[in-house]
Amino acid sequence: MMFSFSRQNGQWQKLWRQQQAAGPLQRILAWLVMGVLLVAGFVLLLVMLLLSWLLIPLFYWRYRRRMRAFQQAAQQAQRQAHQQYQQQTGQQSPAGHRVIEGEVVGKKEE
Repeated sequence: MMFSFSRQNGQWQKLWRQQQAAGPLQRILAWLVMGVLLVAGFVLLLVMLLLSWLLIPLFYWRYRRRMRAFQQAAQQAQRQAHQQYQQQTGQQSPAGHRVIEGEVVGKKEE
C-alpha cells in the first residue's frame, strides 16, 4: 500500500477543522489544563533544584568525613607497619625515615 501525502494532509486538515469547531468553553478548559500542567512542572523543577542545593553540601561533607577517616586509618596502618618492622629487625631508626640499601651493579662513566 502506497503512502499518500495528500491523503495524510487531508486527514490533518479535517482534524484541524474539528478542533477549530470546539466551543469557547473547551478552549478555555484546554488553556487552563495546559497552564496548570506548566505551573506544576515549574514547581516540580523548583523543588528538585532546591533539594539538590540542600543535598550537595551534605554529600560533600560526608565524602570529606570518609576521606579523613580513610587517611587516618592509612596513617595508623603505616605507623603499625613501621613499628612491626622495627621490632623484627631490632633497628631503631628515626620515625618516618626509611633506609633502602642497595648496590650499584653498573655505572657508565661519561
